[in-house]
Amino acid sequence: MISPMKQSRLIGSATSFLFIITLLVAASSCKSRKNLSQISSPVEEVEPEVVESITEEVEEIPEVVPRVPEKIPSKEERLYKYMSSIASSSSTAAANSNINEAMTMFSNAEAPVLIMIYNDGASPDYDEPTTIAKYLDYLKDTKSKPATVEEVVYDSNGKIKELVLKK
Repeated sequence: MISPMKQSRLIGSATSFLFIITLLVAASSCKSRKNLSQISSPVEEVEPEVVESITEEVEEIPEVVPRVPEKIPSKEERLYKYMSSIASSSSTAAANSNINEAMTMFSNAEAPVLIMIYNDGASPDYDEPTTIAKYLDYLKDTKSKPATVEEVVYDSNGKIKELVLKK
């Protein structure tokens, strides 16, 4: 039988022996070990030519411009633009062309047009009723500033059947 002292010495030396073998195995398994100084090399200087070529490549990238949706003019705005272009036309032929384009917005050439000349809040006063054809011809002949569109009544096809303007 082994005495308890020899037994504790054997256990201690066995533990030490196992520890040393473990260290040897770990050290020998890493063949490509590098020192910390070899791993983190100092920052290399980049050649100026390389920096210039990179900068040129970056400058060649087109700038992305956000797309702004166009505002689609309403029928009332389109009608007012037609009336303004008729009033400011340089020739009768140009005015007649604009009149023909504007007339496509109406159900017929006899669509009534009321021109509001005064509105006190309770009951508005209107000029003599007219038709769209007569009003557009009036703008062509007098070259006066058109009245603003106040109210529009559409038919079932989306064409203008009545128009109220405000002076």
